[in-house]
Amino acid sequence: MYKVNVQDRRLIQLTPKRLSELGLKEPLDMEEWIEKSPGILGEDLLIVARQLVLPSGIRLDLLAIDKKANLVVIELKLDDSGRDVEWQAVKYASYCSSLHSEDIFDIYAQYLQLDSDKAQLRMEEFIDEELANINRKQRIILVAREFHSDVVSAVLWLRDYEIDAECVRLRPFVDTDGDIFITPDIIIPLPEAKNYVKAREARQKEVARSVRSSFSLEKGTFELAELEDRLRLTLRRQSDLTPRLVKLLEILISEDRPYGRDEVKQELFRRGVGLDIGQAGRYLSNLSQFLTKTSNSHLRQVVSFETGGESGETKDNYRVVAGHRELLGKLVTEWNEREQSARS
Repeated sequence: MYKVNVQDRRLIQLTPKRLSELGLKEPLDMEEWIEKSPGILGEDLLIVARQLVLPSGIRLDLLAIDKKANLVVIELKLDDSGRDVEWQAVKYASYCSSLHSEDIFDIYAQYLQLDSDKAQLRMEEFIDEELANINRKQRIILVAREFHSDVVSAVLWLRDYEIDAECVRLRPFVDTDGDIFITPDIIIPLPEAKNYVKAREARQKEVARSVRSSFSLEKGTFELAELEDRLRLTLRRQSDLTPRLVKLLEILISEDRPYGRDEVKQELFRRGVGLDIGQAGRYLSNLSQFLTKTSNSHLRQVVSFETGGESGETKDNYRVVAGHRELLGKLVTEWNEREQSARS
């Protein structure tokens, strides 16, 4: 991040910092910032509660309502999200799903220290929907400086199952005068593609309802950052299939051309996949089935093949989709380096 010196016509690079390095020892500092300026999360939100005590005794950081009258659970972490933040937020959202409109008005009234009727009027002025539609849906916004890969994976999975979960990264920077700057980044879903992502998710859900099958040829349409996250998570699966998938990708990125099934079998065997060419062929069949799993549209976005279009039919002419060889090369190199490091 850079600060512009207009007078000297130059950029001054700001120093990235962890919140803890700035003497902010509690998430309450960030919580207060968001409470007073919720727009930093990328949308117009009305905060209705802070440190709301749930029946279990645990406290919800911030509770908000959006313009469509959905309740929004906002869970904050000081620097790193940790591994369990999404589970906490899911528990909070589950509780909030049972709140009736009168409960929400009372919670907001306590927050404002006003009577329930005045709180209801303020809320009615804020939302674009009828009050009867309040809390038809619950959303989750996770906020941290960095997000653990397990959390990213869980959030992507939640979105696949119609849970509106988002990750917002707040990164602090300091200039030479010691002034603190905060830059917000919505990393899931990317703001430039938010409407598109929602439309795609709705379309995928419609397809899933009509076709209850693990087989699919539908290709992913993920933005580059999300595509990279999904591919990286796939290559971190603890499975015997993963190293064979890496070998297949190594073959396909070695030259920019289609590879016939027999050629792929030979190359897999040459690279140590299978005790003989027959077993290498069976492993290739397993890989082909993996490529056509409904949940692996991100793989079909980067690897193309020919098939008759039905489950169980032979795949042929595997090829890396144009524009993705560099990304796959990077991820394969990461995987090999990680494996080498684990063995040493």
